[in-house]
Amino acid sequence: MKKNIFFILLVMFSLASLYSCKERPPSVRNIDVDFKLIPFYEDLFSIEPYFQNIGNEKQRLIEQYGDYFETYCTRIIGTSPLDDEDFVKNMAFFLSYEANQEVADTCKKYFSNLNKLEKEIKQAFKYYKYYFPETIIPDVYLHISGFNQQAIAVDSFWVSVSIESYLGKDCVFYEWLGIYQYMRTKMTPEKIVPDIMKGLAMTDYEYNDSIDDLLSRMIYSGMILYFVKKTNPKLDEEFLMDMTSKELKWCKKFERAMWASIVEKKHLYSTDRMIMQKYVYDAPFSYYFGQDSPGRAAHFVGLKIIESYLKRNPDVTLSQLMTRNDYHKIFLESGYRP
Repeated sequence: MKKNIFFILLVMFSLASLYSCKERPPSVRNIDVDFKLIPFYEDLFSIEPYFQNIGNEKQRLIEQYGDYFETYCTRIIGTSPLDDEDFVKNMAFFLSYEANQEVADTCKKYFSNLNKLEKEIKQAFKYYKYYFPETIIPDVYLHISGFNQQAIAVDSFWVSVSIESYLGKDCVFYEWLGIYQYMRTKMTPEKIVPDIMKGLAMTDYEYNDSIDDLLSRMIYSGMILYFVKKTNPKLDEEFLMDMTSKELKWCKKFERAMWASIVEKKHLYSTDRMIMQKYVYDAPFSYYFGQDSPGRAAHFVGLKIIESYLKRNPDVTLSQLMTRNDYHKIFLESGYRP
């Protein structure tokens, strides 16, 4: 009986030790954030796409959405300026284009209930506010870009999400557009919130290209990934890395081999754009790691360098980390040895 009790206590102690080693996210229960989730595209596509209607609605849209409306028109969908005589014609064409209408209708159905998304954004913003108390929490707009704009547009007071980019990897639109399968893995609703946080991080903390080499790009991508991880602590690792489970397992298994390959090829401090692209750009696989590797696998190594750096420098806060743009110094102080 005593042996059984001892065994149970030993197991409980082992489990407690295991869980204590995992970093627990801070409590953000008492942090308040104030923002609006605005399905702007629904309002826009509710307008009958006739010249007179758009002309009549133009002033209302300007008054209701302010600078956002102008930015959306001129920078996201590429109309002429609002005061240009061709603006109404440009907007009428965009709204009347049958494919855009079909996309808008699909998005309305797919995202008919925004409560879950709003809750997830709010939680991420709470962590954002926890780590960056002085930050301004932006409103979040949902727009349709006609698949000609990056998923996230960021301003000081708002974030705008190209909602048609998150209709699920099996969406027929992506097939019609010929979007590669490896790109579709990140075109799911689960990616909206981490992409919002990634957009904020890359806007607030831009890449320092004073030494633009592979090491710098890897470490910067690692910093951005760490920021997303901290503001989305429950995010699955696959969604964080934009990889399948199989691809992530490959990276974990071959982390040391990847690092050895980079060093042996003397690519770590390479400033050759073609070489860097083959490590950090979207692709079906990472050229120098072989066809079994996932694309952008060097981002995984970059995150591991950042984690090693913070393990050696536990007093460095997230806000302090994001302002450190001497990437070579971060690497030297990381003691990274996979």
